[in-house]
Amino acid sequence: MSRRLELITRALFLFWGSVMLLFGTWDLLVPRARYVGSSLEPGAVVSSPPAAVTVSFSEELAPESEINVASTVSLSPSGERVYSGGEKVTAASGLDLGDPRRRTLRADLEPGLPGGLYVVNWKAVAAQGRAKRFGRFYFGAGMAVPEHIMSEMRGTLRERDYEYPLWGRRSALLGGVLLVALGALLPRLQAPSAAPGKRRSR
Repeated sequence: MSRRLELITRALFLFWGSVMLLFGTWDLLVPRARYVGSSLEPGAVVSSPPAAVTVSFSEELAPESEINVASTVSLSPSGERVYSGGEKVTAASGLDLGDPRRRTLRADLEPGLPGGLYVVNWKAVAAQGRAKRFGRFYFGAGMAVPEHIMSEMRGTLRERDYEYPLWGRRSALLGGVLLVALGALLPRLQAPSAAPGKRRSR
């Protein structure tokens, strides 16, 4: 490899490695709005659907944060379970105006909802850094949350960070370290050129 090509290759390794390290470090340190509490405990059983559901978080929320409530099972007057397929039952939603710290999302439910199984979904976007975090929990009105749902969620509440399409935080950090290491060690990895041998005189 020529000297010029070696320098270009090293520069590219170091540049992209540094970019990935910066991205991974930023994604690791940026504040995230994590679940703190809610007006209904995850997995709660109530006699009838509430008028509203609120969820509070650890950080101030950006206006693009979202929350909705959907019905997955409805109870008929006879007690028969009718699967509704996740029909949204939210009349209005957004930041809770009653929280001056802007750390709470509120979903007002449609009036006159039947008993059944309901799921609360949200996208919490932190005001500082705009990191996204998703979550959900179920509650029952006149029925318990089925065990198989708890098993699938591995508990009563599920949260996760936004997943980047190309790489995640760990992949970025690991890839950045490897690229920077390759850029720094590239000269040593080059095979030494063999010195031309001298002809032996007869």
